[in-house]
Amino acid sequence: MNELLDYFKKNISISLEIEDKLKEIIVEKNLVKGELILTNDSLKKEHIFVVSGCLRSFYETENAKEHTIQFAIKNWWISDYMTLYTDHKSVVSIESLTHSKVLIISNYKLEQFYKEFPDFEVFQRKNFEKRIAALQRRILNLLALSATEKYNQFIENYAEFEKIIPNYQIASFLGITPQSLSRIRKEKFKN
Repeated sequence: MNELLDYFKKNISISLEIEDKLKEIIVEKNLVKGELILTNDSLKKEHIFVVSGCLRSFYETENAKEHTIQFAIKNWWISDYMTLYTDHKSVVSIESLTHSKVLIISNYKLEQFYKEFPDFEVFQRKNFEKRIAALQRRILNLLALSATEKYNQFIENYAEFEKIIPNYQIASFLGITPQSLSRIRKEKFKN
């Protein structure tokens, strides 16, 4: 819980009343490597804050091919946003890639919290806007960049991920095959 409070305190003032309310509505959970915290076809409406470890959200096609949507490490948020903000069941799953500690806030409780503390709603809306912009940037890069450019940008922006995430999941995130990723890495380190 202290990690989330520190995260908030960097950007917004927090009274003891707010701290107490957050402690009341947040659930702490420890996850083991490979544990699914959300599965597709679920109606869970939860915001997940990563305290430690690494999570990923992914979409699985009918032929069991996985497409990684997002990775999340310390101080990042992850969720199934379509389920959070619509009445649709989830189409993504969220998996812990390492032993992880997360804080979970139900969307309903968060909405009630916003009514009581409107400054937080403004703060979180601004965070959400940044996530939407990052998602749009990711989509545009998937559409426009070559496989090598995607990998170079990934390394530039997320160097720490390469140490903890399996190659096939990085390839899935980049929208390329694991073989292409191996070829790109081989070329990169040959130079």
